[in-house]
Amino acid sequence: MNKIVVFFFILASNFCYSQDFNAGTIIGINTSQVSGDNLSGFNKLGLRIGGFVNRKFRHFDGQIELQYINKGSRELIEQNTYNEGYKFQVNYIEIPISMKKNIYKNSHVELGFSIGHLLNWIEEYDGIDNYGIDIKKIEYSCHIGFQYKINPNLYFNSRLSNSLSPIRPHSLNQHNSDSNVYQWNRGQYNTSISFVIKYYFLKK
Repeated sequence: MNKIVVFFFILASNFCYSQDFNAGTIIGINTSQVSGDNLSGFNKLGLRIGGFVNRKFRHFDGQIELQYINKGSRELIEQNTYNEGYKFQVNYIEIPISMKKNIYKNSHVELGFSIGHLLNWIEEYDGIDNYGIDIKKIEYSCHIGFQYKINPNLYFNSRLSNSLSPIRPHSLNQHNSDSNVYQWNRGQYNTSISFVIKYYFLKK
């Protein structure tokens, strides 16, 4: 994790070098699922909190963030049952790097990629630990998003993110071979949609 934090401050220092930069905080929720776990729907609710630094370039705005984010998946259980079902949560320290472009008045679109370092993870079935295949320590992902300016210091942001490579392989079948691997589907991937508020405490 120390390498991730150092990497963030190296990039952030480049943004701040010209002294024409902005900074602020991020707080909101992240809804997620894991492709390849035989469940569907963004049923896992978590946090997305952190900070950001950005600055204007000639044709776009560049932004770098340092954030804590929860991802994973969860099985929906009917209310009249006593089962807790399946729960899978992965917690990351993440550095998203984005390009933002104004498209209309107070509206922006963003495109970028992220590097995440795994802090810890939990896998349970009916409240009992049921750990499967280990999660990779580093996650690489891409994202696309939309941002709306509420006032000069307050913005609403929504982002769709997906892993570029598997966070872990598929579970092995009884013959000790992965029958679910085909073409681009090489394992399990994080997919998430987040909704956050961004507050600028420093804006040029």
